[in-house]
Amino acid sequence: MICHRCGKIFPEGYQFCPGCGLELPGSATPVDQARPISPPTLPAGPSSADLYAGFWRRVAAFLVDRLLLGFVNVFLCLFYILLSGIDWNGEELRTVSLTSAVFGFLLRWLYCTLLESSASQATFGKALIGIKVSDEQGHRISLLRANARYWAKILSTFTLGFGYLMAGFTRRKQALHDFVAGTLVVRG
Repeated sequence: MICHRCGKIFPEGYQFCPGCGLELPGSATPVDQARPISPPTLPAGPSSADLYAGFWRRVAAFLVDRLLLGFVNVFLCLFYILLSGIDWNGEELRTVSLTSAVFGFLLRWLYCTLLESSASQATFGKALIGIKVSDEQGHRISLLRANARYWAKILSTFTLGFGYLMAGFTRRKQALHDFVAGTLVVRG
């Protein structure tokens, strides 16, 4: 479970967040049985900053994913060109290039959206680096939220990349598109 106030990750069953003491939903007792309860403490472990994927881990996962998708796109494009016997200098090559660009865009969209909302919660690059995408409570994200996260990357890009750099200095290592979609990228 992840505290929505301080970002601390801890096991289910606590009535209070061990990081900030916030009373958690569903932990209230009936008035006639109410008694003061002190927040539980967890054994010493990694700090909450160690639980989130930092900027450079995310960059490494991005590069792995781009290399993989680029390889697939180039392979399919060359395979089509060789099979169809297209003239390398003709108008047909421009059409294939445009088709390849559109296919690459659709491939990236489906790749990110479907894999980040899957049981693994990660693209192949993220899985290789050891990070995954979750909602702010630490649960798997829906297909709709994964789709929103993908399209919100337009905002991160249009801010001259500043939206991506935010992952390097925000408290829970969230980029702009993570804030918009309500997601976290965590280790594990």
